[in-house]
Amino acid sequence: MAHFNSFVRIPFLVLRQAIKPLPGMAPLETDTLKLRVWPNDVDFNFHLNNARYLNVMDYGRIHLLARSGLLKPAIQARWTPVVGGVWITYRRSLGLWARYRLATRLVGWDERWFYFEQTFLGDEGLVAAGWVKGALLDKAGAVAPQQIMELAQPGIVSPPLSESIQILNELTREKLQSAG
Repeated sequence: MAHFNSFVRIPFLVLRQAIKPLPGMAPLETDTLKLRVWPNDVDFNFHLNNARYLNVMDYGRIHLLARSGLLKPAIQARWTPVVGGVWITYRRSLGLWARYRLATRLVGWDERWFYFEQTFLGDEGLVAAGWVKGALLDKAGAVAPQQIMELAQPGIVSPPLSESIQILNELTREKLQSAG
């Protein structure tokens, strides 16, 4: 059960899209999922395990790809989704059986990466917020995000990347360069 999203939920979503697609949405709209904390999601403190947040975020991004019309072409082209960075902050816990919402939003892209904002909302408000840098790869490497976005909405341009995203990218570059 440790990888329920990877081995059950995501393949089921792909299959469902082939049979009865989810309602469509524009690529820059926010996709919201209603979820619950199950026994296989908790740690010894009986709250949503910090690693499980990342797993749920994976599902949220695939769900957004499906609703925005990009999942089918990605599968047909055999593009592989990869994550280049994750920044997450936790504000409150989600206990066993708690209901919560995951809101996923594409905030922009550059020549190589897509940038997503994902927020977890519980009954008491914000639970956690995360930002993900991801790409789709083919055999030659990263597929240009603009090329991918043209499939969903021809002529679309990225909103300007926030100063926060730019700072996170710079901090990452500095760390990678200093690591050799």
